[in-house]
Amino acid sequence: MTEALKSAQNRLSAVASSLTWGAAGAGHKFPAFDELPKVDGEPQGCIWGFFDKDGKKDEIGTINLLTPAVVQAASREIQSGEHVQLDWPLHNVEFPGFNRKEFSQTKIDLNETLNFKAMDDELYINTQSGSQWDSLKHFAHQATQKYYNGLTHEEATRTDTNGIHNWCERGGIVGRGVLVDWLRWYETHNGEAPSPVTRHEITVEDLEATLKWQGTTTRPGDIMIIRSGYVRWHDNASAAERRAGTQENSIAIGMQGSEKSVRWLYDHHFACVAGDTLAFEAWPPKFDEGWCLHEWLLVQWGTPIGEMWDLEKLSKMCEQNGRYTFFLTSAPLHVKGGIGSPPGAIAVF
Repeated sequence: MTEALKSAQNRLSAVASSLTWGAAGAGHKFPAFDELPKVDGEPQGCIWGFFDKDGKKDEIGTINLLTPAVVQAASREIQSGEHVQLDWPLHNVEFPGFNRKEFSQTKIDLNETLNFKAMDDELYINTQSGSQWDSLKHFAHQATQKYYNGLTHEEATRTDTNGIHNWCERGGIVGRGVLVDWLRWYETHNGEAPSPVTRHEITVEDLEATLKWQGTTTRPGDIMIIRSGYVRWHDNASAAERRAGTQENSIAIGMQGSEKSVRWLYDHHFACVAGDTLAFEAWPPKFDEGWCLHEWLLVQWGTPIGEMWDLEKLSKMCEQNGRYTFFLTSAPLHVKGGIGSPPGAIAVF
């Protein structure tokens, strides 16, 4: 197939998918950011109650946007059948930050106890120490000490409310993934990219320029994924560099936390966001300015955040295919009240 023919097919597919979205997204009509009903004690832009139904508080947030129609439209991204898993190996983070325990595996020879040849293994993982989803009870608004839809910190410590099991019982996370390959765009236009273990802020202008350069248009309900270079750095760093970058400093590249970023994210109505860096947003956030993206995404809107996803093979596949959209499935661990989980994410082209 010639590159011209492949490009034409991709454009036709994008047009068909965008036409399908008109019907797919009709079930959710969002007010403008400044016209959202005020929620007592919360900043303008909070959507608590928006997804509540039959008097029951919602616990899955913007995953509600992944309707059957949206998933069906996303399935049209499958053209070649190529696929790549986006989970980093569990053992990769040798030196977890924030005093978290490292991954360990114990292999068990069952012949010693059951007298037949077989093996088991037992794993220890801190679900925040590698590729992960943050659930809606992982990170509270630090001033109000509340999680999505008004869950208090005290309630979060003793209930399963807002746990990842809600996503699993709904059928996991399935939709259209969109890679915003900021790293490839930056290096193409500016040369060497900033170190991923500095607090470099990726701006809305950067994201818009990357999408335009890729020829990519987002839709409400998309799963937006940003490649910053953090995993590439980690894969090529020495043990000493990894220790300094992931455990001793806990500073990382990411999306800028600002009013412009918050309004841009709201206006795009993503079902989920993810990235390859430590915390999706530039870390540590500036809590005193009021634009910490964890507080907006997880708390105000109920938008899951994926962190430390391995996007290296995905980036190459997107470049080879000449498109940066794909069908995405994610099967988190089905743990009642789960707070974090490896994503079990697969991109299919």
